[in-house]
Amino acid sequence: MTGGPGVPGRVEISARALNSLARAVAAERLGAPARRVRVELGDHAGGIALQVTGPIRARDDVVGSAVAAAERVRERVGELSGRRVGSAHIELTGIVHEHDGRVR
Repeated sequence: MTGGPGVPGRVEISARALNSLARAVAAERLGAPARRVRVELGDHAGGIALQVTGPIRARDDVVGSAVAAAERVRERVGELSGRRVGSAHIELTGIVHEHDGRVR
């Protein structure tokens, strides 16, 4: 990624930083705590492939919400990183309820 017109130099984003960025975006879109979301980076036709694993917030249409979240994660990671994201695949591992927490 370059700095744009009139700005000298380059900006490099490490794989670790890109992974953290994608995890934060995915957690926000899924409505899950970031600590419960995992992201793996791969290659998809010259762009980034995101493999997201984690729970989703309880909703009426979980499948539709997951499909929409995958598209929005793909778009948002691309916007924030300046990189082309070719695909985002989400594997749901559970449901996060509004008041998940420890019961004593």
